[in-house]
Amino acid sequence: MLTANIDGTRSRPLPGAVGTCPFCESEMIARCGEVRVHHWAHKSKLDCDPWWEPETDWHRNWKNEFPLRWQEQILRDKATGEKHIADVFTLAGLTVEVQHSHLEPQERRAREAFYQNMLWIVDGSRLDGDRKSVQAWQGALTQIVQGQRETNLYLTDKAEDLFPRGWLDSPAPVCFDYAGPKSDATCAELPLFLLYPGTVHHRRLVEPLPRDGLLRSILSERLNAHAVQDIKQRVAALRLGRRRG
Repeated sequence: MLTANIDGTRSRPLPGAVGTCPFCESEMIARCGEVRVHHWAHKSKLDCDPWWEPETDWHRNWKNEFPLRWQEQILRDKATGEKHIADVFTLAGLTVEVQHSHLEPQERRAREAFYQNMLWIVDGSRLDGDRKSVQAWQGALTQIVQGQRETNLYLTDKAEDLFPRGWLDSPAPVCFDYAGPKSDATCAELPLFLLYPGTVHHRRLVEPLPRDGLLRSILSERLNAHAVQDIKQRVAALRLGRRRG
């Protein structure tokens, strides 16, 4: 984790510091070495969030793109009392979950049901096959053109060939980052791919984005469940002109 409580105040890890977990109140130790991103480690995580998992530096670097007050927010269902730690929770009410390791479908669906208005950022570099598949994206996506204006929105009927299949039925937008912990130089040159949920014109809607483009959309609070549905509806209403990527 990137934050812990010291004397009741959320704090970044400091060399030699001891804090408490804001979720389970167990003791945490600051890890401030020279190689890995500075973070807090539980002495024991037995009673912490069951959705918590070990984090890579790729995961922590994504969280660090956002203001401290948005990071590792504890969200609670008022009706049931269930609570979990969101990686990022924006002022607009968008939950951003960053995922590197394999996630069982049942847990993925449970998180989506709990957070509802959410976005996944998924490490696309984890499996060799996933990295190789997406390198041919320009031949598999068809850009939507309005008049002579390129929209940077693409349709594809080859989503199963391009992206990890375990994420294709998510009801939330999923952003695939191929510059993750296991990336190579070729993958580092790829954009992020924002896969919209559901279908439009019987195809999947995809938006390739630079990292700072995605961040601007989240930080400016332009990216949320309502905005995603609005984009899909506008595309569905178009008489499409198309151009290969």
